[in-house]
Amino acid sequence: MTKHWQISLLKNHERIRLFATTTDAMIKVDLAGDDDSLIRAARQFHRHGQNSSQDHRDLAIGAFMTYAGELPYDLSFEHVECSEAVPGHLPRKYVGGPHQAGLVPVWEEVEETEVDEPEVA
Repeated sequence: MTKHWQISLLKNHERIRLFATTTDAMIKVDLAGDDDSLIRAARQFHRHGQNSSQDHRDLAIGAFMTYAGELPYDLSFEHVECSEAVPGHLPRKYVGGPHQAGLVPVWEEVEETEVDEPEVA
């Protein structure tokens, strides 16, 4: 099974969106590692996986925490959600895996904001 994920957050006070893809194979590799597991990092405070879908979610959360866990990113009060797809270009970075070799692809895109057109008198 393959799932896509997204999160909207701040980077340098501008809204961006991160995307990640998770697979069953990635979950097996991640859980086989002890110290560098993204899933275990995501669950270290309160999450406990009950099924495969939660493993996928927690792998994505761990990837986003690893990718954007320090300045200039601000992950405060953000929520991970499923995504229909990921961007068509190459990922910005791969995170996780044995010895942080790169397991989960992460994409970063600036969010489009609507600009109000000035009224013409």
